[in-house]
Amino acid sequence: MTEPETGLRAFKPTFIVLGLVYVLMASSALIQGPAFLEGFGVSHELASEPVLVDFFSFFYQLMIYIGALMVLFGLVTRERRAQAQVASVFCVTSILLALRDLSTSDSRFGTGLYEGDATVLFTVVGLVYAAAFGALAVAGFRRAPAQ
Repeated sequence: MTEPETGLRAFKPTFIVLGLVYVLMASSALIQGPAFLEGFGVSHELASEPVLVDFFSFFYQLMIYIGALMVLFGLVTRERRAQAQVASVFCVTSILLALRDLSTSDSRFGTGLYEGDATVLFTVVGLVYAAAFGALAVAGFRRAPAQ
């Protein structure tokens, strides 16, 4: 006799897909290198500074690691309550990162540290992630349907 499924059906595919997208976004930036920043108004001279090159590499390698963690959590987190807790942490983190991106964006809400309309895209991506994780958290904390 098999044990009934206790987790959220959408948890695994959501975490795997969002994690892989995160890895792909970061990998794309790493492949382009710090010159990627020039599209956001960062001068070539500044983007070539060794400290910025090192930090750029660190940041996007960390982003790949976080994406890999999303995939891992998607694969190994089975129980509904644990899934809701993991999704809650990723939801809050995504909101905080979106606010951080908004604060430096080239918009009326940001400082304009980075230039161009594309700077708001990072905020939108963060909010999409937050919405997906938030929906999982809410579904997970609701009472499970009767078996």
